[in-house]
Amino acid sequence: MSNFVKANDFIIAESSKGDLYIFIEAQANTPKDPKIVYDGYEHAIFFRTPEDRIILDYINPEIRDRLRKSKEVVMVETLLGNIKDSYYAGMQMVEKIPVDWSKIGLSTWEEVSLRQQA
Repeated sequence: MSNFVKANDFIIAESSKGDLYIFIEAQANTPKDPKIVYDGYEHAIFFRTPEDRIILDYINPEIRDRLRKSKEVVMVETLLGNIKDSYYAGMQMVEKIPVDWSKIGLSTWEEVSLRQQA
């Protein structure tokens, strides 16, 4: 699983027109054919390039349905609070992402919420 990197922080925001924006930390290289593979649950995989696989973990349950129904999102890369780049990434919906999240140290949104409440 070493070919996956977890996004340190990301934010999903919705515009007044219903467009979804995903803000992530800026990367050094240029995106190539960016897409997000998503199954409607806790985690998604952002293929920034065919080699760069970034895990977007713990997607808020309130945004999952909108994300699942999107055909594309706007990726916004930020550096020190400033926008470095923005571009469209297509959405590819799958029935189930074939990754054992526990093997990369990830759990579900619900498990994380319960730990934070304790």
